[in-house]
Amino acid sequence: MKTVFHIFSFESKILWRSNTLKVLLLVVLGAGIYGIYFGRFEIDQQKTRIAQVQEHEQEQFEQLLAWAKLDTTVAANKELQRKAVAPAGKGHKKHFTYYLSHEVPHTAGLCLGQRDLFPIYYGITVSDLARQLNTGELANPMKLLTGNFDLSYVFVFLFPLLVVVLLYNLHAGEKEGGTLSLLESQSTSLSVILFSKGLLRATMIWGLATLLLLLGFWLQGLSLLDHGTLFLQWLGLVLGYVSLWMLFMSFVVWLRMRSTLSAIVGFGGWLVFTTVTPALINLSVSATAPLPNRTELIDVLRNLNGKAWGSPRSFVLNQFYTQHPQYNDGDTTDFGKWYYASFTLLDQKARTVNAAFEVQVKERNALLEQWAWLAPAAMVHEQLAALSKTDRKSHLEFLKEVQAYHQTLKEVYYPRIFSGESFSVEDLQRLQRQL
Repeated sequence: MKTVFHIFSFESKILWRSNTLKVLLLVVLGAGIYGIYFGRFEIDQQKTRIAQVQEHEQEQFEQLLAWAKLDTTVAANKELQRKAVAPAGKGHKKHFTYYLSHEVPHTAGLCLGQRDLFPIYYGITVSDLARQLNTGELANPMKLLTGNFDLSYVFVFLFPLLVVVLLYNLHAGEKEGGTLSLLESQSTSLSVILFSKGLLRATMIWGLATLLLLLGFWLQGLSLLDHGTLFLQWLGLVLGYVSLWMLFMSFVVWLRMRSTLSAIVGFGGWLVFTTVTPALINLSVSATAPLPNRTELIDVLRNLNGKAWGSPRSFVLNQFYTQHPQYNDGDTTDFGKWYYASFTLLDQKARTVNAAFEVQVKERNALLEQWAWLAPAAMVHEQLAALSKTDRKSHLEFLKEVQAYHQTLKEVYYPRIFSGESFSVEDLQRLQRQL
């Protein structure tokens, strides 16, 4: 152990004199800090949008309550008061919109995952849910393709390059510098010397990763006392991934090739395992289990909607009354009842179509998981997204919340819509507190 410490001391002095190494570490440190800043900026933008829609919802409700309290003895107030207390809202295409937002996870700023791809909130009305779920914000397609430069990107794609640069000439550098024979003549074996030199470089990389992660948690406003387990999970995953690349480069060093060839193999391995392999796996799985086109799903829903609008009122309402006898008053001609009954039947069919779509997606994901070990970069990034709750699974859980929320709205609105009963001011105030 004393020998290892002695080598550490001597080698650290040599490395400290290297301006190239200083610049390299500063570049990676700067990239990491920028990734932290960019991730926080994106999350702050999302929080701002969520706050804006929540404020808009509150303003809508305040306006609704103000209209409901208007003096109806004044002719100009009658129409506004009627719109406020009518469960159908301001006409069939002007329902009151409730906003349900996807909670911002603690470390979302460190790994944005797919929060830049999926909607972070939905405006929900009592009408058909299928159409509302397939209406989202516009986004830059190039940004969706390349992803965002956050801290997880730095760990997954830049740190392996740092490992390659620091370790590729561990043996070849001594040989080409003419010092290898001198090292071999020492009482300490060459393997111990190279291991100690490599361990020093590994400690530097681990230390830099830990420093960036600490900075990330601090700048995200996360206390290690409150989120210590999450920090350790992140740290374990990152250090394990970096160590995997160190093992790869240790194998390259063990081959004792020239420094140029070692660098080529190292950078080639980075290119293969971070870019080529994930692409080949995706192509292979796509050929075996192609991902269904979401445009086709939307087109099916559009056709179902067209059929619903073309169906006779009595046909639609009889179907609806069979499934929901509590709303059956024998009326099969009313437009308003037919309108909402059509939405209910459409959502039922849409759930069936969407379930088939999700089955195909799950089958495809199962195949991807079988070969994920060949693409460690993609696998680790997915694990970091899962830890940060910014992966696709997290969005699917959010969709379940949206569906449950929509069902709650229907349970509040439908009894009044089908009975012709209006909301009172007290009903609206209670609704505001509950929803």
